[in-house]
Amino acid sequence: MVRERKTWVIYPEYFDKRFSKSECRRVPKAIAVNKPTIDEISNILGSYEIPNRKENDSNHPSTWYERNGRIIIGKQNISKQNFLVKLGEKLKDKRS
Repeated sequence: MVRERKTWVIYPEYFDKRFSKSECRRVPKAIAVNKPTIDEISNILGSYEIPNRKENDSNHPSTWYERNGRIIIGKQNISKQNFLVKLGEKLKDKRS
C-alpha cells in the first residue's frame, strides 16, 4: 500500500546557485540565487499565507556537513516542481 504524503520538505539548497541539478538544486540556474536562507523562503511563504514550519538544525542529505535547515509546508494543489520554480522566481525578485 502506498502512503500519500501530506507535506512537502523544502531545502534552501533547491535554490542555491552553487549546486548543480545533479547535486541538489531543483530550479533552473537562471532563477537560482547565492546562499538562500530558510528565513527568506519562510518570509515569502508567509506573504502568500502558506503555513510553514522551520527546522533550523536539519540538513539536506547531499550537504550533510552544512546545517542550512529546511521548511515543512502542507502539500499544495500544483506539482512540487512547479511550486519550487515559482518560489525561486519570487526569491530572485526579492533579492533584486
